[in-house]
Amino acid sequence: MSQFTPNMTKAAHRNWAAAERNRNAAGPDRTTAGYLYGIAAECAVKALFRDIPWTTDSKDGPVYAHFPQLKAKLRDAISGRGASQLARFTDQHFMEGWAIDIRYSDGARPDNATLEKWRTDAEVARAELL
Repeated sequence: MSQFTPNMTKAAHRNWAAAERNRNAAGPDRTTAGYLYGIAAECAVKALFRDIPWTTDSKDGPVYAHFPQLKAKLRDAISGRGASQLARFTDQHFMEGWAIDIRYSDGARPDNATLEKWRTDAEVARAELL
């Protein structure tokens, strides 16, 4: 059992704040900002659907998935269920190009335009929590 109790809402805000601190840096810190925007967006989206009764914490379910697989799992889970609030987070352009393995990258990417797109997407998701 983990000693850390999940709180997706607080995690979304914490990762957003850390991303903002790294946003204007060059090189690897910009990559870190991109990584953290993705994590912030994931946590925000997960916070939005976590209390819906049809979600589970199965290791195969959306709670443990990362973009882009998270979008596919969420899309499958909300199909026909009237969860329009969540449907926009399954769009192919939402967090496009972000993947969890950015954490292993050489720090050369993302470019500024991609970083700003991820920032905007993360802010959209996070704004749903406010």
